[in-house]
This record gives sequence, structure tokens and C-alpha cells, in this order.
Amino acid sequence: MNTNPIATALRGKGLVNFLRRGATIFRRYGVTPHKMERQIECLVEVLRRFQCRASFPIPSVVLKRNPAVAKRYSAEGMEFAIHGYRHIDHSRLSLQAQVHQLKQAKAAFEQANIPVNGFRSPYLRLGDDTLAILQSLGLQYDASRSLCWDVVDGLSTPLYRHVLGFYGTRSASRYPSLPRLRGGLVEIPYSLPDDEALVERLHITDPRALRAPWLAILEHTYRLGELFVLGLHPERAELCLDALAAVLEQARSFSPPVWVARMDEVAAWWRARSAATVSVVPAGAEAYRVTVKAPPGATVLARGVETDAPSQPWFGPDDRIQTHAFTIRAASRPVIGLSAGSDPEAASFLRQQGYVVEEGGRREEYALFFHHPTFAPEDERPLLLQIEQHGGPLVRLGRWPNGARSALAITGDIDSLTLWDYTLRLFGR
Repeated sequence: MNTNPIATALRGKGLVNFLRRGATIFRRYGVTPHKMERQIECLVEVLRRFQCRASFPIPSVVLKRNPAVAKRYSAEGMEFAIHGYRHIDHSRLSLQAQVHQLKQAKAAFEQANIPVNGFRSPYLRLGDDTLAILQSLGLQYDASRSLCWDVVDGLSTPLYRHVLGFYGTRSASRYPSLPRLRGGLVEIPYSLPDDEALVERLHITDPRALRAPWLAILEHTYRLGELFVLGLHPERAELCLDALAAVLEQARSFSPPVWVARMDEVAAWWRARSAATVSVVPAGAEAYRVTVKAPPGATVLARGVETDAPSQPWFGPDDRIQTHAFTIRAASRPVIGLSAGSDPEAASFLRQQGYVVEEGGRREEYALFFHHPTFAPEDERPLLLQIEQHGGPLVRLGRWPNGARSALAITGDIDSLTLWDYTLRLFGR
């Protein structure tokens, strides 16, 4: 398959936007990393102000040419992730080529002594075997799948719609913006519009106007208890700093809080929390003993039950229980029942959300009981909505640590650091 970066850029951007992009490169990059270092520092300074850290995917050839930049910010607690060995379309690589590229990419991080746990594919496009290769290399997460939020209020352009198709983007109105643990690898969804879409595709260049779409996504993910992966390439940092600061300021104002974390922290938490267990056993007439074995910071929630355990109102009908062993009174089993004939994918999905699931019981034992002989990704959001609208009784774990309602991860691909990086990229180097 053709992996020529110029051909890929033309497919993704179109000729006019490709030529326009060429002009901006000379304004944003220099022959040394100085211009880009200044942009990265501007972005990191905002993060410091709000005491949070970000994740920066970077092609390994760029890392090898300029290791000092990554080493400096890695030492400060920023995360760096693999963005390919070279910036090429992985969906068009053979299995052997992908294995070779990704092994080289990981080796470059190891040689630079920079920790690496994750991957984002250039152009947000994966090959059929990419995820299996990442897992075989010991990586913890992939952040290449994209979700589009309907937040541009009629400003959509043909360029924007084209790139959504090129990325294979799904609609966040139909699919939850949540991590997925599949075979040991956590998949983290990337939210669109990102800075590139807002500035280059939707032509929004007023710093104040850039706030609105991202603030809207933050509101949506907070209401739904989901994850907002905010993409801001450092090359556009100065233009988007006001919008980034507005999002972080709003996130810090919410109660219950928004968990602001790096992508590797999100992946580690999702894996650890998914391994937690919640035991619910009868303790007399309409009484149950609940025992939680979960990582530190796990959020225990209950609705529609009576308990003497210390608790406080959390969000909506849920109370946050302050202990991991307690007794409740409830008229029916305070967990989710699934029919014996339900698709195992339904149980797996619900357990990853923190719900306690029992399979094969009788419908009359449960306030919440579902029959899903088939279960597709399109069924996830409607099912979550049904559960969220139910009054219980229900005991569960919150998705996020320390009582957080939702999560926010700041990330930005460092595609190049110099004009030489960008020029070599166009020739597949």
C-alpha cells in the first residue's frame, strides 16, 4: 500500500488545505527547535498554573534527533507516548512493516531513557493488527480512536466533514467517551474537534471563540461521567492557550471534581479499577452486606438504599459511601441482573463501568434486569442511560478515583520540532 506522507496528507487535507498548511509550517517551525520549544513551554506553563500534566505523543525519529526537549519535560512529569517511528499512516502498513516500525519506536524511547506506556497512531488511523502488536510490545494503551462531539453549532465545513471520514470518527452522541480494556490494552478515545480541526478545518481563529466547543465538551462529559481527551498540538499553543486555561479553570470549579490526569494514568486507573470486586451477600430480610476490594481512591456509590455507613451526597441520586465494608437495606438485590442468554459483551461492558453484575438470576430479584442476547457498541449509550435514570436500589463503583465525576486528559502530538523534521517527514524519513 502507498504510505507516502505527501499522498496521505493530500487524502486527509485536500490539495488547497495541503498548500495552505505548507505556508503555516514556515511560521511555526524553525531550523532549530527554539520556536517549538517556546510553544511547548507556553502550553506547559498553563498546566503548571493548574497543577496538572499532559501527554505528548511524538514520532520516535523526532525524539532521536532532539532528545533533550523530551527529557526535560519528562523529568517534570509530562508523559511522552509513541506517535509511530515515523509519521506515516499505519493503516496502510503490512503486518511485518508495523512490527518493525513499532519495535524501532519503542527502542528509541528506551535508548533515550524516557518511560513509554502508550501509542497514538499518526492520522488517528490504525491497521488491523496494530492493537495486537502494541500489546505484544508491552504497551498499556492506545489513544487513536476518535469521537466527534456535536459542539460546532452549524459551523461545520466540507473540510471538517472530510477529515472526520478520513479518521473514521464515530459520533459521541451514539458511543460513550470511555476507556475500554480489551485483552490487556486500554483504548482511550480522542475527542474532536481538537485544535487542528477548530483552526485549520473550521477556521476559528479568535482565541475567545475557541473556548466554546471545548467548554461544551467538558460540560457534556461531566454530565455523563465520561472522559474528555483534549487535543492541543503545541504548534498552535499560543493561539489556544486562552481556551485551554478556560477549560482547566472550569474543570477545577466543579464539585464533585473532574479528575485531570495523563493518559497513562487514565489507563492504569481503568485497569486497576476494572479488577476490583464488590461482594453483595444477604444479611437478613431485605438486608445485604457489601464488601469492596478495590485500589486506593476507589469511589463507592449507592442509590435507593438505607445504610448506617458514613456517606454524603455525590451526584444526582447517588451517595458516596465512605467505607469499603457496610450493610444496606433494600427491597431487591442492589446490583444489575442479566439473563442467562445475554451476550457476554454486555456483562464485560457493565463491569468495566463499575457496576456489579449477576448473570442467570430471576428477573423479580432485581430492580435492574436486562436481557441482551446481542450487544453491540451502539447499545452501550442507551443501556447506560436506562441505568442512570433508574432510582435503584443500586450499589456500584464510580468510574474515576477520589470521588471524581468525570475525567480530563490534555494531550498534544509533537509531530515535528524543526523545519528539518517536517521536511524529512514529507519524504518518509
